[in-house]
Amino acid sequence: MGNLSSLIRDCIRKMQETFQDFICRDSFAKLSLDALIQVVQSESLNVQTEDQVVLAISQWTGSLKHTDGTERLPDLLREVRWNAVSNEAWQRIAGDENVIKLFPHFSDYMKACKAGCGKANDPLIPCPFNRKARCYNKNITLLIGLDNHQNQPEYTFALHDVSKPRESKIICKMPGRKYASAVAFRDKVVIIGGYKPRASNTVMIFDLPTRRSKPAAPMKFSRTECSAVRCGDFIIVFGGKDHYWNHHASCELFRPLKNEWKQLPSSQTARRGAAMVSLEDGRVLLLGGDTGDTILTLVECATLPTDDWRANTAGTYNPFWRRLTPMHEARMAASACVLNGRIFVAGGVSRHNEILQSVEYFVPPKDEKAIGFWTVVQWMNQKRDTFTLLALENRLYAFGR
Repeated sequence: MGNLSSLIRDCIRKMQETFQDFICRDSFAKLSLDALIQVVQSESLNVQTEDQVVLAISQWTGSLKHTDGTERLPDLLREVRWNAVSNEAWQRIAGDENVIKLFPHFSDYMKACKAGCGKANDPLIPCPFNRKARCYNKNITLLIGLDNHQNQPEYTFALHDVSKPRESKIICKMPGRKYASAVAFRDKVVIIGGYKPRASNTVMIFDLPTRRSKPAAPMKFSRTECSAVRCGDFIIVFGGKDHYWNHHASCELFRPLKNEWKQLPSSQTARRGAAMVSLEDGRVLLLGGDTGDTILTLVECATLPTDDWRANTAGTYNPFWRRLTPMHEARMAASACVLNGRIFVAGGVSRHNEILQSVEYFVPPKDEKAIGFWTVVQWMNQKRDTFTLLALENRLYAFGR
């Protein structure tokens, strides 16, 4: 009996260590409720955020195999660190019909959890969930690459641990399109436009938990080499080239929660290959790009709502696009990201058709009349274009070249 208990503990520990892989296997759906409780209660569960625990529970309850023996479902939910769950994941599971069916008092429980989140330091009020902090793995990120060397281009999805820079674990592959844009949204990746065999208005949504893709509503315009970024509940798409190779100045807003598109005011400058970033306050910035005649130092900024219920107000600012201080160096196919409130832009191609190694950062203005300023910083170790610049744990990482 002792050996059996030891084997069970080893199995539980293995499931905790490989949790992100384990939830994608058929065996996860067959896991007993008691075993799942033991798995998720661990403080060292191998997840990056508590949202992954919530999504895994939602996935597990969606299986028909759990119509019986779910009396301890409240015990499972108590192991979620609800004070670390994002609003998006919170809203998603709060409306999960499978959970509500199995736990009729789920709504009342969630209200108690919300109250508990606001009284974390009150020792007199019992907390309805486990407050022991998890050691989230912040070093792992998802990489998406396109293999252009095959007759049929292919996307590769891989997990990369920055603490082990020479290691990446491929999790799946799917057919791809050259010069498409990819944007992460919740537990999905939205793949936009691209070229196959001409500029496309196609949009595909790849679901990470199930590792399956499905089509979404198409854009109004076909685009290849367009710019795209997430801004709150929206994805903003700008520029690129159409199937006649004309450069776009148009801009579209995608509502993933509604699967619909909305037109936004166009820029005065049509271009492709601009870098694009968003700030938490709803500001979206376009950096550089190629007009076909020249490569730009141009920086433009627009302000958008970040909540889906305010979608009708998007694009109502006048003027919508506002010019800010230009970059020190003209760039197209550069990469940009936000770190500690500063916008870093790196690499790209210059007006002399040279691949760049330089890096500069922008301090966004705090009021509408200011135009901000740029500062040149240390170069990257090598020249790069059409790559990804990523902020992770107060550091910048450059992937690809």
